[in-house]
Amino acid sequence: MYGFMVKTTIMLDDDLYKKLVQEALERYGTTKKLSYLINLKLREKAPVKRKRERLTFKLGRKLTVKQVERMIEEGLEEVAV
Repeated sequence: MYGFMVKTTIMLDDDLYKKLVQEALERYGTTKKLSYLINLKLREKAPVKRKRERLTFKLGRKLTVKQVERMIEEGLEEVAV
């Protein structure tokens, strides 16, 4: 799903463990998905990494770096040559 898996041991407080077990039982009907549930909860709290998108524009002319920077600042509006 997300690449490789790593097996580790963590120590949970009893009350936290009981809540996680109860939620796993309610969601999945088993505690075999406890690791899956913990991964989901950790991902919810982790900062979202945004994938950089590459935009391509065909302008029919070559632009200088300064013109491109100005286009970005002005919201990609037309730049006078």
